[in-house]
Amino acid sequence: MLCSISGFGQLNSFKYIIIPVKFQGFSSDNQFRTSTLVSYLFTNEGFTTVYSNNLPDDLKKNRCLGARVELVDNSGLFKTKTQLSLTDCSGVLVMMSQEGETRTKDLEQAYREALSESFGSFRGLNYKYEPLNEEQDQTSDTVTLNFKGDVKSLEPEVDSNTSSSETEKTSDEKIVETTSAKSVGNQESSDDILYAQPIEGGFQLVDNTPKVVYILKSTSVPEVFMLNTEGKNGVVFKNEEKWFIEIDEKGSKAKELNIKF
Repeated sequence: MLCSISGFGQLNSFKYIIIPVKFQGFSSDNQFRTSTLVSYLFTNEGFTTVYSNNLPDDLKKNRCLGARVELVDNSGLFKTKTQLSLTDCSGVLVMMSQEGETRTKDLEQAYREALSESFGSFRGLNYKYEPLNEEQDQTSDTVTLNFKGDVKSLEPEVDSNTSSSETEKTSDEKIVETTSAKSVGNQESSDDILYAQPIEGGFQLVDNTPKVVYILKSTSVPEVFMLNTEGKNGVVFKNEEKWFIEIDEKGSKAKELNIKF
């Protein structure tokens, strides 16, 4: 579910979020309305989104003003699973979202639910564009969207060969609200370090891949968390300034974890 370890602290340096008109692995532009939905989600959080086939002049001159979104599709036979990544103009990963998933069979609705959950990693970041120098911010902010309808209303796109009067609304119930992940900047990097990122009801622990390794659920006892990983229950707790994990299975012993909050 968020994120690149050093990611969200860098987002303020990007003026635009670039949305591909067709995500990798999809067969047509805006298939399942994924591009429209991702643009809507970022716009709702205060970002300025542009489509990859219609860049403003200042972004054409300086591609480093924008961060490009990619949809990582981990879907299987019975579940739709998605993550959202942001890369800079050099192709370097800036931020990776949490994984969203759903068992909904209708694919358009399934991608809406999964992407809304994935986007929880980007909510509450208090984004505000901060140009690195004055020259970057002297050009026009005007952006023209390429899909029919305002992304703020998420009106469905009408195919040129078909017509439809049906409209859809994005349900707040489909969106899993989470808080922002912590930025750890240029802190120590090690394979065994797990970075704690706040989510609704607790924390997620990610490694430096970044990959979500554990989901921690808060309890009534400070510094004690319940977890469920790979179908196994367990507990993460602090003892003498060190963190330990103990899985609920026969013969298991407490194992020390290197967690950075």
